[in-house]
Amino acid sequence: MLVSLLIWIQNLEIFADLRSSGYAFPTILALHLCAISLFGAMIVATDLRLLGWAFRGSSIAAVVDQLRIPKRIGFLLAATCGFLLFCSKAEDYYYNAFFRMKVSLFLLVAVHALVFRGSVYNEPAKLDGTTGAPMRAKIAAAISLFLWICILCAGRAIGYVQSQPGEFRHYL
Repeated sequence: MLVSLLIWIQNLEIFADLRSSGYAFPTILALHLCAISLFGAMIVATDLRLLGWAFRGSSIAAVVDQLRIPKRIGFLLAATCGFLLFCSKAEDYYYNAFFRMKVSLFLLVAVHALVFRGSVYNEPAKLDGTTGAPMRAKIAAAISLFLWICILCAGRAIGYVQSQPGEFRHYL
């Protein structure tokens, strides 16, 4: 049933045209990668500041607050392009083990956000102190870095795994 829905989605005219275009698909893929770069840079900068490994001359609040808007723009663009790419080849992605891993990791990022958003990311001014960020902020940053690096690796691997419809290969 799910596979039937995915086949129907990818065969909608807009996604079939996108998939078959010699210009649109590569352009959206390039925009997806650029957006990931922007978003990733903002995540890394934020997490490195929370860990106390970079930008020590700036307060945690200043770094978090200044990167909030570019981070959101990068995420929105990456998610939009990723959605378009997924819909154009939904069945292929469904069978791809690394795509499934990436989706699972996104769910862990959502859990991470639920756990740490209120105590770390929404109140960055409370994290500034003479002894550095509290341990919960450092733990949040370390988990964030780990999850996003795993997502990037899984995303990169998606293009190297070809599964046939009806087949789910286990590579890990």
